[in-house]
Amino acid sequence: MVKSGDLSIRLYELLRNQAKTRAIADVRLGRAYIAVRIDDGRLGLSGFPTYSDGGTAPLSPPYDDGCPGRSEIPTTKLPRREATFLPSVTLPGTGAATVLKWLAEKGAPLKKALALATANALIRQGHSDGEGDSLDSFNLTPMDKVAMVGRFTPLLDRIGNKGASLSVLEKDAAKGLVLSKRERRTILESCTVAIITATTLLYDDLEDILNDLGNPRHVAILGPSTPMLPDLFADTPVTHLGGVRIIDAAQILTIVADGGGTRAMRPYLEMTNLFLRK
Repeated sequence: MVKSGDLSIRLYELLRNQAKTRAIADVRLGRAYIAVRIDDGRLGLSGFPTYSDGGTAPLSPPYDDGCPGRSEIPTTKLPRREATFLPSVTLPGTGAATVLKWLAEKGAPLKKALALATANALIRQGHSDGEGDSLDSFNLTPMDKVAMVGRFTPLLDRIGNKGASLSVLEKDAAKGLVLSKRERRTILESCTVAIITATTLLYDDLEDILNDLGNPRHVAILGPSTPMLPDLFADTPVTHLGGVRIIDAAQILTIVADGGGTRAMRPYLEMTNLFLRK
């Protein structure tokens, strides 16, 4: 069992030595994603968080992993404690280790997202167990009960076509079920397949979600925010990481700044998968 925030702290510990020799070179904040480029040219992504503590943001709701296209970015109003700096202006030249430490901060999802994007830039994925779409590896049947934490819009119809039952758990009623902790636990305990957005790391929710699972046969952390580090999930139920490998950093930086989402970025990414041996 892992405690809330443990995985973010572990991610920091796994990468802090690498971060000591690197600096932030560029930061782009968009409508759906944050991109951070470090000084060796590598780029990392994180979903752009939204806020529920007095600030508002014109972004996809928390946990939403839909694929918005390019759009004009409206003005963002951040919570007071996160409105004291402009990351794209103040961070270039900052040591990557300084930003990475923000993984340990609670109640500061913007800073945590910047740290997660930095972590993803630092990670060197040594191999892939499969390129392309993750869903085929789930081997879904009509007997499966799928719990989807975060709405992965492109997967909805495909899961339905397999005959599996599906519950989408969200923080926004327009996107899925907003449940009490007890109700959520009931769904997670009974699912046979769990699909979880990596942006749950930004709100320190991922640990509670994993702890509430019963005995699913497949647990996937998905999305461009996913840290592709098997050691991070060594003592958890996670069996599958589905993330991205960036093949054209310049194009991704432009798309993120223009407000583009996963669909717009797809030509410049490779979808990559790691299957964790338990």
